[in-house]
Amino acid sequence: MTGEATPGDAARQGRRQRLELFGLAAAAALLLSRPDLATLVAGLGLFLWGMTWLEDAVKRLSGGTLDRWLHAATCHPARAIGVGALATALVQSSSLVTLLAMSFVSAGLISLPGAIALLFGANLGTTTGAWLIATFGLRFDLAHYAMPLLALGLLGRYRLSGASAGIAGLLLGIGLLFLGIDFMKLGFEDWQDGLRLDGLVGSRLWHWPLFVLAGIVATVVMQSSHATLLLTLTALASGQLPYLPALAIAIGANIGTTVTAVLGAMSAGAAARRLAGAHVIFNLATAMVALVLLVPLAWLVDAIAELAGLAESAWPLKLALFHTLFNLLGIALMLPWLSRLANLLERRFPEPHRLPPTQARYLDSAALNHADTAISAMQQECRRLDRRAYHLLCTAILLPSAEVIGHPPQRSAVEARIDPDIWAPVNARYHERIKPLLAEILAFQARIDVPLTAAQQAQLEALQARSLRMVEAVRFGEVLQRSLLRHAAPASPLREAHDALRLAVADGLNRLAEGEEGLAITLPIEEVRHHWQHELAKRLREHRLDPWLASSLMNDLHQASRLAAALAEPTPP
Repeated sequence: MTGEATPGDAARQGRRQRLELFGLAAAAALLLSRPDLATLVAGLGLFLWGMTWLEDAVKRLSGGTLDRWLHAATCHPARAIGVGALATALVQSSSLVTLLAMSFVSAGLISLPGAIALLFGANLGTTTGAWLIATFGLRFDLAHYAMPLLALGLLGRYRLSGASAGIAGLLLGIGLLFLGIDFMKLGFEDWQDGLRLDGLVGSRLWHWPLFVLAGIVATVVMQSSHATLLLTLTALASGQLPYLPALAIAIGANIGTTVTAVLGAMSAGAAARRLAGAHVIFNLATAMVALVLLVPLAWLVDAIAELAGLAESAWPLKLALFHTLFNLLGIALMLPWLSRLANLLERRFPEPHRLPPTQARYLDSAALNHADTAISAMQQECRRLDRRAYHLLCTAILLPSAEVIGHPPQRSAVEARIDPDIWAPVNARYHERIKPLLAEILAFQARIDVPLTAAQQAQLEALQARSLRMVEAVRFGEVLQRSLLRHAAPASPLREAHDALRLAVADGLNRLAEGEEGLAITLPIEEVRHHWQHELAKRLREHRLDPWLASSLMNDLHQASRLAAALAEPTPP
């Protein structure tokens, strides 16, 4: 039986909980016995917590501005690289920019080459974190500045709302970053007489890949290359770690950032997987080149540092310079291959040839990360729902959609012989093609949990309202179709009125598909309704029409009017 836990599952869950408790107890015992290590780990935790607050505050304060800025920048590769680097430098999170790019390319807002160039820039922009830590974080008493920021951020975050709460969250994030850096400095200073990392250093060439692997593992575990670089820089500044191994760890940190993209693409569509593939290829290629040229690049860094007047022992600044140089080298090597890389990834991750009729095409989970991409995905999926509703409404009035959509409907098509056996019931097609897609759209909208501006919120509400009106029109069409099929014979007393009604509904559908709205949709149907209301009264007086049939026709006219009203955009007050 599905959905019920078996005894085996309960036992496995119990063993897992016991292992977790044992791990926590062992970690607590280790930290209690080594206060210096506890200080270091606490600093790392504060730093990662601060990064989380900072990312959330930036997304809330941008209100879609960052999204639109990145979208506008991807029309040219050089501009995309520059904007990707600048955006990452501002928000201090390459993961945030990577997920933005994945959201955009999944929603079809930007091309794959533009998104790849944006990632190149994000890799370059993440090097600014090393510069900031090496320049300010290791030279100043950041705890002195952290406390006021934490006090303001905590008070404002829980007492304010709107943009003010976003600013408070930004202050809180920066305060946690500062405090985390200071704690880690203290932890490494206290570690001077304890365990030394330089005891792990080897002198052979095959040792360098081990340090690269250490950087990868650290970044994967902490989900932050900034945290790995912070650990490396503080260890380097305190003399715990030699220079060349620190460079190798920085290379590994670059590779470790690809895990975020890969994890984000696992549940996403083909477009996001292509971008994650590009991220992996770029970072691996850059890392391999940097590792092969590690010693020559270190010599180049020393030469540039000497020209810039840096002290010979300014190892943290040299590490930041190395980090920037090998990312620039990777961009220079990969940029000429940008188009070919995009083509290769499009072949490797093709779009599915045919989706099941009930499956949404654009409601990718990656689009939920940001407001603009979520709204774009909703717009495109709602357009798919509209097209399905158009075709189903054509079925409701017993006309092929080719006779209605794309060109004005002709009377000859309406007056042609009707074969009731070829027309599928609207109700069955509604449950097959409309209702499941509407359910996915509504579920996706409910999952949107990112800050929205008032305009974006209004746009989402308008999309939902339009989709529900289209479904409402289909339900009216279902009732109308049953009556049209009952009186489809050429000799039926209602065939003439039904043909006029079908032509009016077809005319309204055609205008709606062409982008018209309001009276343009309802006017043809209302004209037919008014004409046949007078005609019905006349024929009833002259005993040319049975009252029972007259009541059926009145009901059909009413259903057509309700259908048209549902299709038409609501008139603003």
